[in-house]
Amino acid sequence: MTNENEYIFPDEFGFKDKVLDDYLAKGYYRMQHLMFTTNETLLDYEGQSYPVFWLRTLVKHLKESSAASTIRKKCSLFSVVLKPANVTPEHEALYAVYRNHVNFSTSEFCRDYLHHSIVENPFDSWMIEIRDGTTLIAVGYFDSGKKTIAGILNFYHPDYKNYSLGKFLVLTKIDFAVENQMQFYYTGYISTATTKFDYKLFPDEKAVEVYLPREDKWLPFYFLGKEMLEEYIIG
Repeated sequence: MTNENEYIFPDEFGFKDKVLDDYLAKGYYRMQHLMFTTNETLLDYEGQSYPVFWLRTLVKHLKESSAASTIRKKCSLFSVVLKPANVTPEHEALYAVYRNHVNFSTSEFCRDYLHHSIVENPFDSWMIEIRDGTTLIAVGYFDSGKKTIAGILNFYHPDYKNYSLGKFLVLTKIDFAVENQMQFYYTGYISTATTKFDYKLFPDEKAVEVYLPREDKWLPFYFLGKEMLEEYIIG
């Protein structure tokens, strides 16, 4: 499998409704104001490249694991607010704490990860704020289409790592998808070379599909697994 990066710029209508759905279905994903696709990504500051495959969850087929139920129970005392996406100094402060804690390469500022402030956002973007009392402890961003949502960014305060807030944000995005009768939740990529992204499987691995770029097909992840995906790369 060769690496072929491809970038799509928005027209005057942007990437909204069915337009977003169609690009996601073809293995494209958001990068600031663009849609892009790739088979490899850089995960660290040393420039090491890793193979990746795009994932999506079939919302109606999802049956949450016991681990998901445990996370929901642990986080039940926190307040959850869903609203149109923005970036404030409060969000940047939390992002900075998170960025200093993680061991992989990411944008210096939250706003740079999402989009440039002087350019209109071509996506229908939403955010989730999670608070412990009045303290902001986690934030998640996602884009909404007609029948899909796409997770973009999650970050949280490391002092709350025992609450699995990253996974709780995934579950909260699933709630939005269910309430709005969405068909797919695109969670980003997984890699055969690292376990960093395996958390995207946790709500229900049997409801997850993986994109095979040569065939332009989505197949059940549990049927293939990482071993067969590794062979796919070599082939």
